[in-house]
Amino acid sequence: MAEQNSQSLDAAVEETMDLAHQAIEQTRAEIARSQALSQTEAGLAQAIKQIAEEHGTPADE
Repeated sequence: MAEQNSQSLDAAVEETMDLAHQAIEQTRAEIARSQALSQTEAGLAQAIKQIAEEHGTPADE
C-alpha cells in the first residue's frame, strides 16, 4: 500500500513539474513577444517623429 502511494505521489510530482516547465516556457515566450513589440513600438515612434520633423508639424507652422 505504501509503495502504491509513493508511486502515485511520484507521478503527481512529475506531472506538476511538467506543468511548471510548460508554464515557464510559455512565460518566456510571452516575455520575448512583449520585448519584440516594445522594440517595434519604439522604432515606429522614432519613424513617426522623423517623418514629422521632415515634413514639419502643425505647431511649427
